Amino acid sequence: MKRKGSLVVALLVSASVLFASGVGPATASTSQKVSQKAAPVKKIAFFGYWKSNSFTKAVLAGVTQAAKAAKVKVVDLSTAQYDGVAQIKAVQDQTVKHDAQVYIFLATDAVGMATAAKEAIAKGITVVAAYAPLGARFDTLQPQVPGLIVAAETPVGNGQGLAKLAAKACATKSPCNVAYLEGLKTLPLDNARTAAFKKTLATLAPKAKLVADVEGGYSADTGKKAAQDVIQSNPDVNVMVGSSQAIIGASSVVNTAKVALIGNGSSTEAFAGVNKGTWFALYNLDIKGIGIKATQMGLAKASGKKINPVFNIDNLTNVLGTKDVVAGHKSTYSDLG
Repeated sequence: MKRKGSLVVALLVSASVLFASGVGPATASTSQKVSQKAAPVKKIAFFGYWKSNSFTKAVLAGVTQAAKAAKVKVVDLSTAQYDGVAQIKAVQDQTVKHDAQVYIFLATDAVGMATAAKEAIAKGITVVAAYAPLGARFDTLQPQVPGLIVAAETPVGNGQGLAKLAAKACATKSPCNVAYLEGLKTLPLDNARTAAFKKTLATLAPKAKLVADVEGGYSADTGKKAAQDVIQSNPDVNVMVGSSQAIIGASSVVNTAKVALIGNGSSTEAFAGVNKGTWFALYNLDIKGIGIKATQMGLAKASGKKINPVFNIDNLTNVLGTKDVVAGHKSTYSDLG
């Protein structure tokens, strides 16, 4: 997925979670935790990627909408810049302050944030990982921190979805030469996404040939450079897949009448590309809807209701965003904002 420029880097740094919860005898300490969770929620603390980031703002809009409906206050504690260390400190400081009953994360550092989440949960705070899960696994949404709530998707699932779109684009092309612009090859999460893409594409489109797998990054400039290098070495590319930011750059240097472009992101620019026909498809997520769902789950859990702690955000909308699917849809964030 994802996001945005350095946004998606933030998004991509997030990983998965593994569920481990237990119910023991009703000791005084457990009774106290139950009463804390069942107490009325007065405040939600939101921790986004960074305050001015348009993706963060779109998720926050959903959080605010759902909180307003429940008559609950939201405080935005997103950091000023993209900084995983600072984000974790902001969470830990808020846990010490302990005046918010629910946390909603867009975690920049999925592993480090897992520790901060565990500390908050131990204080009786309800914690929701939104958009991307916490932890080092990339193929499951099951919480890795006991008591965590997850409203997200996995990098592996994202890679599989991108491969489905590439297979669709290859359906009318024989041969079909595919170029994949990986986000950052240094990120284990990106590696997992890429591996899932390759495996799924080989299964769904056995006649497709992956002719390039290069780093495309999360900006128009890096995407443009990667696309230029790919086309120079492989002038007969039929399909190109990358982050929506990278595909924005690629669209300025490839012949969009011959190359089907697929962007991993649902930004304003991605929607415009698909609706104009210069992009074949985008990976379609309801970003504001993620904030709404995460908030609803957090409030339900904090009020003492028994809920499923896992929700796959791919179920909010059809993620395979070809033109027929996204027609009439509007994005809630910009890759260039």
